[in-house]
Amino acid sequence: LKGNQGEQWLTEQRADQIRGVVQDVLADSNTRSSFQQAGGATAGYNNGFFISSADGNYSLKINALEQVRFVWNNTYQDTKDQNSWGFENRRTQAFFSGNVVDPSWKYLVGIAYDSQSDPYVSNGTKSSTTVTQDPENLEVTSTTTTSAGDPAFNLYYAMVTKTFGDGFSVSVGQMNVPFTVESNLFNAGSTQMGDYSIFEYMFGAGQQVGAMAKIEKDAFRVSGGWYNMVQTNASGTVGQSWNNDNNQSIAVAGRAEYKVAGTWDQFSKESSFKGEEFGLLIGGGLIWQNGREQNDASFESNPLGLTADAQAKFGGFNLIGQFLWQDGYPGEDSSSSVWGFNVQGGAFVTEDLEVFGAWAYADTSVTTNYLQTGANWYFAKNSIKATVMGIIPLNSDAANAGNLRGFEGGVGLADSQNNFSLVCQLQVMF
Repeated sequence: LKGNQGEQWLTEQRADQIRGVVQDVLADSNTRSSFQQAGGATAGYNNGFFISSADGNYSLKINALEQVRFVWNNTYQDTKDQNSWGFENRRTQAFFSGNVVDPSWKYLVGIAYDSQSDPYVSNGTKSSTTVTQDPENLEVTSTTTTSAGDPAFNLYYAMVTKTFGDGFSVSVGQMNVPFTVESNLFNAGSTQMGDYSIFEYMFGAGQQVGAMAKIEKDAFRVSGGWYNMVQTNASGTVGQSWNNDNNQSIAVAGRAEYKVAGTWDQFSKESSFKGEEFGLLIGGGLIWQNGREQNDASFESNPLGLTADAQAKFGGFNLIGQFLWQDGYPGEDSSSSVWGFNVQGGAFVTEDLEVFGAWAYADTSVTTNYLQTGANWYFAKNSIKATVMGIIPLNSDAANAGNLRGFEGGVGLADSQNNFSLVCQLQVMF
């Protein structure tokens, strides 16, 4: 009898406890619903995962880019294997953006871990020294070789922007230097070929620390900034500190664009998907820097550079044309001017398959011709796409990676005697 009563009492006690837990959960649910309605946070996905206060004054958005590629390279060198290949995490990048206090105060921070350098994210350089001794006279000779640096975490964007209304804003921090067509792109995930064009590797001004003002209207936009320096080589020097020896006394850059047709959003990427409206954009850029006493010729050049370009989108077909002139070039004698151009385009043969090609030419101390051609398969537009591309040097100077400023590994080429490179890449971006 006692046993039966005990079991009954325990059963009733459990039921009371369960009822209490259910009531607590319901009360907590009501509290959370009231919190959201009365000013709590909202979250979701809108071109990135985000969380925001209900009034929109505080927000955080997370975006990412992952590119994994396979490169096969063929050279005509006799002293080593003519073929080399391998996989790499070409780009692993994360971005954090949003606003604080009110929507007019915006921030952007990016972190990149890239296997190869490009004008916008650089792993720097490393040096190795080989010591040899002549067996007859016992003379010791040392040879130092400089090559691209190993992959490392790099700061990629660190900027604050204040918008003043009517399309006017001011940004400070580390940002893209406004100069070429691809300096307008947020990152390499928005490019047509899955990577920056060879023209951009040859002449792009990349990222620097400074201050920039921008005005954007319906038909035109103009950006101009003052930086610690502009346009470096593959060492990727960014003037992070005020007393960096490479800083210039004056280093300015600017870009102006006139939109004849279309929307600004169309030109935040290079490809033109089927069904898009016609768009036409004409632009130009300028960079100029001069040396200061402790380093009067940064990278042997203080260039004045001018660009002119046009982009046309036809809803399934696009064309890009760029021309550049400079009175100097990083790493070269600045006593003579240099120039170059790029012609690029692509066409969708189905809803998801796009073929593309680009021809880049540069005339500096050497003359180089490069051809890039291939195809993209879009699983979900730029969010998920696969790229197959061939890179063909068209003359001997190009075969020896001329005018690439030390970025040949990022392009997908060897440092000399290239015949051909095949690049296969998968991209995931959100």
